[in-house]
Amino acid sequence: MKDHINQQGFIESEGHKIYWEDWGNPKADPIFYMHGGPGGGCDESDKELFDPKKHRVIFHDQRGSGRSTPFASTEKNTTQDLIADIEKIRSMLGIEKMYITGGSWGSALSIFYSIAHPERVRGLLLWGLFLSRQFEIDFVNEGYPRYFFPDAWERFISLVPQERRKTGNDVMKYYSEMLDSPDTALARKHADEWTIWEYTLCSIDYDPKKLESDIKGDVNTVAIAQLEMHYFLNRCFVPEGYVFDNIAKIKDIPCTVVQGRFDMCTPAISAYELSKVYGNKFTLKWANSGHMKWDPEMFKVLKESVLEMIKGR
Repeated sequence: MKDHINQQGFIESEGHKIYWEDWGNPKADPIFYMHGGPGGGCDESDKELFDPKKHRVIFHDQRGSGRSTPFASTEKNTTQDLIADIEKIRSMLGIEKMYITGGSWGSALSIFYSIAHPERVRGLLLWGLFLSRQFEIDFVNEGYPRYFFPDAWERFISLVPQERRKTGNDVMKYYSEMLDSPDTALARKHADEWTIWEYTLCSIDYDPKKLESDIKGDVNTVAIAQLEMHYFLNRCFVPEGYVFDNIAKIKDIPCTVVQGRFDMCTPAISAYELSKVYGNKFTLKWANSGHMKWDPEMFKVLKESVLEMIKGR
C-alpha cells in the first residue's frame, strides 16, 4: 500500500506539524479520510477500504495524532483547529471539491468540516456515527453498556472512588487526573483500563484476553487517552445539538451512514435520528456488526458504499 503514495509531507500550523499523504490514482476524484479517536491517527489498514487504481485518498494525522508532532499535545488543539488544518491541506493540494469519509470521531469531524465548508464537499460516507452530544459521551462513561458487559464495567469503574461516580463527566475527570499523575505506573494503569473498557465496546468479535494483551503492549495509551479526555470533557468544542441546529447547511450534500446494529460505543439511535432530519439526500445502511470498520459485515458494506459513492456522482 505504501507504494501507491503520490506525495507526502507536513504542514506547519501554530506549533504543530501535521502529517499528510496523497495516495492512489492521482486522476481520480479526491476522497479525504478522517481518522477516529480523537488521537487515533491513520495506518495502513485504513487504505484497505479503497482501490489505489480507482481512488485518490488524502490521509492526514490530526493534531497530536500518529506521525504529527508534538504527539498527544492538547495545546491549540480544538475541533476548529482541525478544520483549519484540513482546509490548509485541501488548498495546498489545489482541491476544489472532495468526498469525505470517516468513522466514529472521524464521522463527527467530517460533519463539522462540512457544516463549515459545505461548498467543498461532494459527498459523505460515514460509519459508527458520533455527533458529539453529551448523551453519546455519557453512554460510554456512565456505563450504559454494562448491561451487556457487566464484568468489564465493574473492572473499569472499580478504580473510581464512589464519590466520583455521579456523572460520566465525573468519571472522565477522575481518570484524567490519574493520567496526569507524575507516577507513571499509575498513569499507565488508568490509561490501560480506560482503553480496555472503550475497546470492549467496539467490535462484535470480543476477545478480552487478546484485547488486554494488545493494549498492554501499546506504549501510547497514556498519550492517546489524554487527547480523548481533552476532547470529550469539552464536548468536542461544539455546542450541544450543533449538528441538528446546522442541518440546513449540509442537507444538499449526499450522505451515506453505515451503522452497526450492535455498536456499543456509538449507539445506533444517533444514526437513526439524523436520518429523520437530514432529508432525501441521506441513506442509512444497517450492518450486523459492532463499531469497528473491520467487523466483517461492516467492512463489506463500507467497501460497497465507497464504490457507490463515486459512481453516484
